[in-house]
Amino acid sequence: MSSVHWLRPDIAGDVVAVAFATGAAAPREIRIRPELYERMIAQLPPEVRPTVADRHVIGASPGVPVVVDPALPEFPGFEVVRERPGVTAA
Repeated sequence: MSSVHWLRPDIAGDVVAVAFATGAAAPREIRIRPELYERMIAQLPPEVRPTVADRHVIGASPGVPVVVDPALPEFPGFEVVRERPGVTAA
């Protein structure tokens, strides 16, 4: 029997992976609950933290805007707002 080591969740990595899912329309913005946003910021490496916390963007440059939205459901705690079909990312 092999043992499985569980790593702590990578909130930013998971959110970015969903935002840039293969075959999905380009992300326009990411909306996230305040408590999940705070945990995500706390997990980020110090050199990345200011980009997300101060500029409110995440992902590869130029990044996707991040909007804190307490009205979102608790699960999954975020949503990706996508471009309309037929619109290509800049």
